[in-house]
Amino acid sequence: MSLSKINVLCLVSDLCIGGAEKHTVKLANLLNPSTFNVHLGYLKPVEALLNQVREELATRTFCLHVGKRLDPAAVSRLREFIDSHDIDVIVATNEYPALYALMARRGARRIPKLIEVFHTTQYLHFKSKLQMLLYRQVFKRYDLLVYVSEKQREYWRSKGLAGKRDIVIHNGVDLERFRDRSESSQREALRKQCGASENDLLIGICAALRPEKAHRDLLRALARLRERGISAKVLIVGDGPERSTIEQTIAALNLSPCVFITGFKDDVRPYLAICDVIVLASHAIETLSIAALEAMAMGKPLVLTRIGGAEEQVIDGENGFLYEPGDIEALTDKLAGLQLQSTRKRMGSASRERVESLFSESRMMEQFELQIQAFGRRAN
Repeated sequence: MSLSKINVLCLVSDLCIGGAEKHTVKLANLLNPSTFNVHLGYLKPVEALLNQVREELATRTFCLHVGKRLDPAAVSRLREFIDSHDIDVIVATNEYPALYALMARRGARRIPKLIEVFHTTQYLHFKSKLQMLLYRQVFKRYDLLVYVSEKQREYWRSKGLAGKRDIVIHNGVDLERFRDRSESSQREALRKQCGASENDLLIGICAALRPEKAHRDLLRALARLRERGISAKVLIVGDGPERSTIEQTIAALNLSPCVFITGFKDDVRPYLAICDVIVLASHAIETLSIAALEAMAMGKPLVLTRIGGAEEQVIDGENGFLYEPGDIEALTDKLAGLQLQSTRKRMGSASRERVESLFSESRMMEQFELQIQAFGRRAN
């Protein structure tokens, strides 16, 4: 007797450009259609990633149009969807969707299993810390709590956060899509377009322009590198609310000829390819950076702040360097240590090897499918 497909709902706050949101879309896109009937739901009508939803899934993607923090009408719509589509498993991303899924399950005819995929390690604001008191009660009712790094699980376990069970499934990257196949002539032309010569140390940062990403730390390090006589330049890939502040800092540090901002790019690969090293200077939020994984797959050495799962991605001195958030002098020293092309080549190769062994997309999907399938069979 053949088993019926498992009905899965992936639920996320919105489809903005962010690591957790991209992870959710990837998960929904790649779940095996011969085993799972997948639906993708989002709470608020922010749809920048909608064009990345595969064509077949797009017909089963919907917005709940949440109008306020706790919207009873949206909860009712979600409950009706669970019943009408016989949802076996809900995979919620982060706290807000987890709350809605739990509320919608109450009173539903269909009682799906609940899986929470948690992408946060710590909070910057007191309000968020207070809200976590509520979400602790939400998470403890979840059948499975999925962390995306070991350090993240260690941190939250020490804070008393728990589901009925927890596991770690590392974020994964498409190893073939993020393989550097660019020609030297293409790289040279794009570097020139971005204001960098062949002899410059081109330092890339690929992150939304938000305060916690600490782009200005990298700019200050760039100023110090140039004071040391190092011909370094910075390529900022992305856009966001901090752009004007970052541009003011560039001008104040007299770095205008040395920094190029691309704005938002659908495809970051050409820009990763021309960089000599990739930096993530974040002060918080990063748990297991997908941007860092993409850079690793492109064969780039990394310089990351020692937060979240960075120590799982970078072995200090092997495929890059780690430093403490906000330590501009340490960041400057780490970058200065990457002046030699031979060092960068060795570390870049080590990055590619590490991502292949630990952080492939196929590895990630295999683990998610095993967990969802186990819960789905129980729901049936």
